[in-house]
Amino acid sequence: MVLADPDANPPGYPWRGAPGWLATRAQLAAMGLRPGRQGVQALLLWNSRRGGRPRIDGYRYAALYDVRRARPRIAMSGRRAAALAAALNARMTCPSCGVNRGYVPSRRVGACNECTAADDAAAGIRKETPTHAA
Repeated sequence: MVLADPDANPPGYPWRGAPGWLATRAQLAAMGLRPGRQGVQALLLWNSRRGGRPRIDGYRYAALYDVRRARPRIAMSGRRAAALAAALNARMTCPSCGVNRGYVPSRRVGACNECTAADDAAAGIRKETPTHAA
């Protein structure tokens, strides 16, 4: 059981124990708001056996922000949406063949899967296929 600790910095609250004026980023987004320039105002703590999220002393946590200090979300304009689409298109274009493959090619390899397979075949590199014991 997690007890509320309003004296901590930032204060910690148990699941469903935070004041009504505090909300997570997802809750702010559902209200059409964003945190703005405010920092984390409190933490929501809960105990869970699942992994994946950061932990503090074995408890998972979520950052809480003050709804009263939140700002309205910035609307997506047509020009901004077009610029984001162009940037994503540029990222998904293979630098070797210049084709948009629909995924972001590996930066480590420097080419899309098709170019890498063609280069491997030209170099005589054979991929080992696992054999299954019967």
